[in-house]
Amino acid sequence: MLMINMDVLLLCIFGLFVLFLLPRAAIRFTHKREWTDGHFLRYTEVNAPSVSARSSGRGAVTITPMTRAHIPGNTSYDFEDKWGSSTDASHTYVSHADLLRKGSTASKRERSMQNVPTHMSGWSTMLPTLAGFLRTPLHRGMTVGKAAVALTYFGVVLYFALYKSNPMSNPIRAGFVAVSQIPIVVALGTKNNIVGALIGFGYERLNYLHRFAGRLCVLASNVHAVGYFYKWSIKGTFMESIAEPDMQSALVALIGMDLLFLLSTDYVRTNFYNSIFIPSHIGSVIMLLVAVCYHVPYALPYVLAATGIYGLDRLLRLVKTRVAVARLRPLPDLGVTRVEIPSVNAGWRAGQHVRLRVLSTGMGWRAWGESHPFTIASVPRSHSGEGMVLMCKKAGDWTNKLYDLAQRADYGEANGIGSNVRVAVEGPYGGPGHAIFASFSGALFVAGGSGITFALGAVQDLMKKDLECKSRVRTIELVWTVQDPSALQPMIPLFSSMLAQAQDTYASLRISVFYTRASSPDVLKAFRLPPGLTLSPSRPRIPAILQGVVDRSVTLFSGHKERQLSEGELSGVIVGVCGPSGLGNEVRKAVTSFPSHRRKAVGGLELHEEAFGW
Repeated sequence: MLMINMDVLLLCIFGLFVLFLLPRAAIRFTHKREWTDGHFLRYTEVNAPSVSARSSGRGAVTITPMTRAHIPGNTSYDFEDKWGSSTDASHTYVSHADLLRKGSTASKRERSMQNVPTHMSGWSTMLPTLAGFLRTPLHRGMTVGKAAVALTYFGVVLYFALYKSNPMSNPIRAGFVAVSQIPIVVALGTKNNIVGALIGFGYERLNYLHRFAGRLCVLASNVHAVGYFYKWSIKGTFMESIAEPDMQSALVALIGMDLLFLLSTDYVRTNFYNSIFIPSHIGSVIMLLVAVCYHVPYALPYVLAATGIYGLDRLLRLVKTRVAVARLRPLPDLGVTRVEIPSVNAGWRAGQHVRLRVLSTGMGWRAWGESHPFTIASVPRSHSGEGMVLMCKKAGDWTNKLYDLAQRADYGEANGIGSNVRVAVEGPYGGPGHAIFASFSGALFVAGGSGITFALGAVQDLMKKDLECKSRVRTIELVWTVQDPSALQPMIPLFSSMLAQAQDTYASLRISVFYTRASSPDVLKAFRLPPGLTLSPSRPRIPAILQGVVDRSVTLFSGHKERQLSEGELSGVIVGVCGPSGLGNEVRKAVTSFPSHRRKAVGGLELHEEAFGW
């Protein structure tokens, strides 16, 4: 009964979190697209664009004819000759073919209504001081907020484990605690967990709590075992007691539990994720659950609950998987493999990722069992015909094999450029949760290295929504930091087309690239950059850049560069960051230390972080 009370208390605490976040979730799902996007991948027919609806300065809706590359008709710009107009020529991170059309995917009704999204500030915007304190980093991947959640969980479990009980004289209590936490550990470890769905967090953001709950479970199991070993040793009945059938089952369960811990360390996960971590996890969990049911019958309901949660997750993962033919393109200048999946062109939100599995013998016999996460680098319902686009940076054996496969002519076309392979794509997962990027007044996206995939997907999605009359964003800034400036060269066509498109949209766009190394002091002379794109030999000054975004958002609002039906005050600035931990800490510090009066003037700041690894 005591353990039931503990689980009820934990559920109540979780329910309190859900209650605080419920209003924002309700606002999010008042938008039709939020019910269909971000859950299941699919293919949908996209009507060829011909015209787009714009609201003129006088408030009337006008139809603007297509112009080449989104360049205003009175501007002379040799886009194709200077920057390239086909994705085959540029091989950029994401297709800019979709941006070369002035059309919109907005329906006739959407064009007439200008359906801008409703904005609701998050708790981090309403309580910036507290949010800044909770974001303070303590250790790699651990912040004050995460530590507070973990310590609260630990305090509840510890209280019920020690309440009127001594673990040495009454070791059965620790066993009750361990068994009662099994469903929670499993729920927090699934890709489609109900915990994350209710609070708007992806599984990757809850993984720290899964590991912490698992370690508590291991600790309780060993305290339970040591307590009995101690009692039996004092009585001199150790050999007789351990030989009993139920105790032998307990010993097997204990071995399974300890194997889970020993083979789940950071070193094993980092270096042997698919070869040791995953197989040992599956085998040890099966051993544990079967043995604990033989050990004590009261564990059966908890084991069945855990099995049901895991089974539901596997079913959903199967439903969310699409098998398709993908086009692989090697991008030597960037050291990445571009994966295009034309038969999947809808169902995700900007910032989400999928898990990719390559079904090809060219990857080796073991590759069939491996799936890897990659951020989606394209917008849904694109007219380019390339569908979903993923960028897979060479960072290990699997990604190196994928890059080699893309270069092999026997898997590709006659010209030997690229390969066609069958893949299984599972997702989408993660993303901005209950936040809607298009509901903010301004947006700043900071990316480091291959984190540009997240930033580009988010920026292009905002610009696409702007054409559909479904965005409040007035100013967008993209900051990209790289080690070598040569990484910019294959990106210039895409950046150019984005900047050209922005000339005739409500949202202003700036792109700044910073590099920390250069092979030659004259490296800048090798680039011909369009207006709005800058390249600088330094690290970005995030506080100054953020101040500029806030100032432009306020200025554009005061200058009435807004939609006819957009009313009310400024709705704040969303700051997104994806890259190394050092870059994330720098952006986090800039948001936390931003002057309060400027923060209030723009309607608040909200930070969204995407991590390279979990």
